[in-house]
Amino acid sequence: MSLILRLRTWVPAIAAGLVLAVAAGAAYAWRNPGQPRLLSIVVMAILTWPVLTIALQMLVFDRRATDAEIDRAKDDVERAWFQEAGATAFVTLIGGLICVQALGDAFRIPWLSPIGLTHVLVLGLGTFALSYLWLRRRGR
Repeated sequence: MSLILRLRTWVPAIAAGLVLAVAAGAAYAWRNPGQPRLLSIVVMAILTWPVLTIALQMLVFDRRATDAEIDRAKDDVERAWFQEAGATAFVTLIGGLICVQALGDAFRIPWLSPIGLTHVLVLGLGTFALSYLWLRRRGR
């Protein structure tokens, strides 16, 4: 499959990820009126867009390809990649949340210090997706 065709399969995930990232930024700005509104939206969108795009591609838009691979009995390699990515994401999530909390306290950054669901989702899904993609690329 050529690079152009692969990129075309990612277009819906990229668009939907951008919409969800901007929505997450808007929700963050709405919940934190003391922060600059536009800056909050832009920063949240930039930070969550890649994570949401990869998650949407893997879980929603590329579902047919995943099901086809399982039907062709390639699930043993995929299962190993998912298990390894899950283990890496879990360990990184625990250490990362401790690091985020410590940095937020040390530098007195109010949006970083109290760990929230956004921190957990961005760090957990991002680490899982990057680890999975790294293992998948290395395995081929």
